[in-house]
Amino acid sequence: MERTREVLKSRPEKIDLPGFELALPPSKIPGDLAANIALALAKEVKGSPRDLAQKIAGGISDNPITEKIDVVGPGFLNFWIKDSALREELSVILGGDKPKPSAKGAGEKILMEFVSANPTGPLHIGHGRGAALGDSLSRVFKWLGQSVATEFYINDAGGQIRNLGLSMEARIKELKGEKLEFPEGGYQGSYVVDLAKEALASGKKFKPIEPAQMLFTEGDLAGFAAVRILKMIQKDMDDFAVHFDNWTRESDLHKKHLVEDLFQKLKKKNHVYEEGGAFWFRATEFGDEKDRVLKKASEAPTYFASDIAYHNDKFARGFQKLINIWGADHHGYAQRLKGALKAIDHDPDDLVIILNQLVSIKGGRLSKRAGDMITLREVMDEVGKDATRFFFALRSPGAHFEFDLDLAKKQANDNPVFYVQYVHARCCSIFAEAAKRGLSIEPLAWQKLSAGLPALHESEKAVILHLMLFRETVELCARDYSNHHLTVYLLELAGKFHSFYEQCRVLEDDPQLRTFRLDLVRAIRDRVKEGLALLGVSAPDKL
Repeated sequence: MERTREVLKSRPEKIDLPGFELALPPSKIPGDLAANIALALAKEVKGSPRDLAQKIAGGISDNPITEKIDVVGPGFLNFWIKDSALREELSVILGGDKPKPSAKGAGEKILMEFVSANPTGPLHIGHGRGAALGDSLSRVFKWLGQSVATEFYINDAGGQIRNLGLSMEARIKELKGEKLEFPEGGYQGSYVVDLAKEALASGKKFKPIEPAQMLFTEGDLAGFAAVRILKMIQKDMDDFAVHFDNWTRESDLHKKHLVEDLFQKLKKKNHVYEEGGAFWFRATEFGDEKDRVLKKASEAPTYFASDIAYHNDKFARGFQKLINIWGADHHGYAQRLKGALKAIDHDPDDLVIILNQLVSIKGGRLSKRAGDMITLREVMDEVGKDATRFFFALRSPGAHFEFDLDLAKKQANDNPVFYVQYVHARCCSIFAEAAKRGLSIEPLAWQKLSAGLPALHESEKAVILHLMLFRETVELCARDYSNHHLTVYLLELAGKFHSFYEQCRVLEDDPQLRTFRLDLVRAIRDRVKEGLALLGVSAPDKL
């Protein structure tokens, strides 16, 4: 693919090229690759896209890659690639075409924060979708040579943790046979009862929860429960194959006085005023619909104040680009936080916020053990880690997703993760059979034979052309902050493999053709494994 791009860039006109697409044409359009370079360039030279396409085609017609170039429609260039060039591309792929860091953002330190669930209950399926996306995108950025770290922000301070402690106190009273006075907005899940039983069995005496308490320890019920819930969350993430470089605590921001320092900084810049005993951030001056409280009349800082301090600290730690993955209900909050960053002299464009839409469940037999929500653990137990992660990646973050549990458990081709993993397993079995027969499986052995290969079968060409698109697919994931491009790519590659396997005998008698087709299988196997790895999904040798 890169060689074809270089041919397009070698035209005689000395004009800086705008971005253009080089991709497979639609199924009904003839040709191997199509480019919109003439349409993209037409605005620069103020000419007809079709006339420009004709000039480009004429200027690059004599090259070692293309068999034929046609101009179609309003100015698209369609290319027929020579068999020799496609075989050379296969050699490059098998040689390990590791990417160079892209010029855009090269050397930029990226911090990806995702999940960041309050340690007040188990992770639900929405957290799982964010975890799968964030971990996959971090793998994508690293594959592209970018510097990226991952972080989980532990909201272990403030009102929600206090409410967890009050819920624990109520459940303990209930277990002792006393009158139950459950707090408004308390946590109802059965896990709170289990934690209350554990607290009782410990024999410890816990401090009562204070009305305006902000920080908690294991000496009170809120801290006791939060520590154990965080361990549950960490175990879920481990089993979900999600790794975080940093686990950052909100409580530490308060202990280090970073929240108070941030408040004083905003105050010094005259972005804070006092009204009704509370201190307000002048959010309307930065595009918000109304001003926001930073400190309540009780002198307790709000979550918003802590969050501004937290993001200010991210920049202070040397990160230049911040990527957050939040639930779709945070849309208004996202703009509010960007405004606050601008108020303390950060570029709001350096913060990228990806909003994940809701997940609904179809089929299966889940119990809602955590109250009114489906947990990530339940889904993993039902269908497994691989299916859970692959299914979450089937749609872009902005699209609502219905998770079909029954489909995810099927061992059949209509289950997308099975369909892709089966390709890897089938490729492994082909090599196992070749080794069993004592056949050569040495990479690129066909290049050492001089008999000459027949013309590529259409299914072979289709596979190689699709293999060439892998880097572009990974770059699309980074550009759009969505890993769904990878699932689309892998499913299409699986379909092309099945077509090739049905129409071309791999273990041919002719050694040159056999070793070439084994290399094609090798490349498919490796691409599937690499693509699945970027999704955090395994590539089993057998199914």
